[in-house]
Amino acid sequence: MTQQVADDVPQPRTRRAGPDDALVLAALTLQCARHRGAPAEPGFLDRFASAWLASVADRPAWIAECSGEHAGYLMATRHRPLPWPGDRGTGGSLMVEQFFVRPEFRSLRIGELLLTSARDWARAAGVSALQMRPGRHTRSLCQRVGLSDTGDLMELRLGAGG
Repeated sequence: MTQQVADDVPQPRTRRAGPDDALVLAALTLQCARHRGAPAEPGFLDRFASAWLASVADRPAWIAECSGEHAGYLMATRHRPLPWPGDRGTGGSLMVEQFFVRPEFRSLRIGELLLTSARDWARAAGVSALQMRPGRHTRSLCQRVGLSDTGDLMELRLGAGG
């Protein structure tokens, strides 16, 4: 049975950020910081974009879009173990570092879509665990995506090979 969705209901989507998205990620980071009370900072967008581009291989990010707008983002750091015989470059963890959904989009489950995208990518990439330090509003979201409470950190063990 196919579920029909009304045409007027916004349909959010997520996508993996690429190098062309560096300034979009910078702008979303600045929006997140301003929402949390940080001051504006001249030159921040360029500084952030340059820093992210220099480390993009170990800082995967996802952007949520809805109704033609950037609705939020998730940025993580991939921690890779040093090589070990037979590991084929897998393992390690993916730690969610920045996670933000613009207030006007918060009722659309965009946070869950972003975290699910990161989880699915981590599993496909052979990462052993997805980790996040939840805020007071994100603990239940983490649980819906499969992360378990381990104190101040929530984690989902992905297992060998996903």
